[in-house]
Amino acid sequence: GGGGPTDTQSAALATAQPSPALQPREVIETVMCALHRRNQDTPYARFGSEVAMRFLSPDSPASQRSLEQFADYLSQEWYRPLVEWSEMRWDGDLVLLGNGAEAYQQAGVRSSPTAAWVSIRWILARVLAEGGHEEWRVATVFVQEPDSTQSDDLEAAALALPAEAAAAISRWRKRQMAEQRLSPADVVEKVMRALRTPDEPHPLHGCEVAIRYCSPSNAASRLSPQGFEAYLREPWYAIMTEWDELQVEREQPEAVDPDGSVVLQDALVRRSGDESWTVVTWQLSLHSGTWLTDSLTITE
Repeated sequence: GGGGPTDTQSAALATAQPSPALQPREVIETVMCALHRRNQDTPYARFGSEVAMRFLSPDSPASQRSLEQFADYLSQEWYRPLVEWSEMRWDGDLVLLGNGAEAYQQAGVRSSPTAAWVSIRWILARVLAEGGHEEWRVATVFVQEPDSTQSDDLEAAALALPAEAAAAISRWRKRQMAEQRLSPADVVEKVMRALRTPDEPHPLHGCEVAIRYCSPSNAASRLSPQGFEAYLREPWYAIMTEWDELQVEREQPEAVDPDGSVVLQDALVRRSGDESWTVVTWQLSLHSGTWLTDSLTITE
C-alpha cells in the first residue's frame, strides 16, 4: 500500500527481533519499515538504524559499524529509495541458493503513486543464533541506482555535514570498497569460470555464482538456478559452457557512465578447434562497492 509503514508496522518495531519463525520476506518488511524515515528517529534518535542492525548477518560489513556510522551510511544518495519509499512490492519469487543457506529476493519501491519503481535486491543468510537455532538475517542490500564514485563532496554539502564527519564517511567508504572489491575483470572471470563447469562442485553451482553477481537491473537476478540453467541452453549461449580458452581483458574497462560507475568489460573465448575468438562483452555497475553484472552480448 501507499504512505510507507502503517502505524501497526511501526509500533511493532519496538519489540522486533530475529527469530526462527520469521520468513525472509517478513525480515525484509521489518527492515524496510525500520529504515523508513518515519521511524529513523522516532521514538528516539537513530531508532530505525538500531532495529535494522538487529537483523544484520554477522558477516555483513555493516554489522561491524557503530550505530552512528550505520545511520550516516544510510544518508548516502543511493539509499534514498529505502528511506523515502511510499509503496513496496515483491518482484518475482524468493530464490534459495547454497542448499537453502542464502535467500535472494527482488523488491520494488517507489516514493509516490506517480514515481518510477526502483529495484532493490535483498540477500539474506541463514545464521546460527544463540541457543543453537537458525534464523534469517540480512547479508547485503543492492539498490538499482549504481554508486556515484564522485559523490562524496557533493553529498556532504547536500547533507550539511560537518567537514570532519563528511571526510570520515568518505574515508571509511573508500577503505571498505577497496577491501572488498573485486575488479570488473575479476567478477567476469569468476562468473565465466563458474558457468564453464556449471555442476561443480555441486549441481547448478555455476548458475548460483552468476545469480549472486547480477545487479538489481539485470533481468536474470529474478531467476532461480534452474531458470538460469534453461537460459544457458539457448543456442547463442552455448559458447559459455563450451569454451577451452579464456582471456579476460585486463586493461581499464570502458566507462559507460561519466563517473565510472557503469563499465563495459570484454572477455575472449574460443573452443580448441576454433580459429577466431568469440567476444563476450559484459556491462557491469557498481553497487554498495561491489561490481555486479547488468547484461552481456556475445559477438562471434
